[in-house]
Amino acid sequence: MGRRRSKRKPAPKRRQDPLDKQFNCPFCNHEKSCEVRMDRVRNTGHISCRVCLEDFQTSIT
Repeated sequence: MGRRRSKRKPAPKRRQDPLDKQFNCPFCNHEKSCEVRMDRVRNTGHISCRVCLEDFQTSIT
């Protein structure tokens, strides 16, 4: 007769860090000028710069 196997505890779930809402603009290099909005209902993300008025929209997964 063998020894009973001990059950391993499940690994603790890692908490996901919140994403930044403002970034440096890749077009005009202005600091913290790009604002991000994510529409989870439509699965789209929208980034717009307040300084150079450049904007970008893409689908998110």
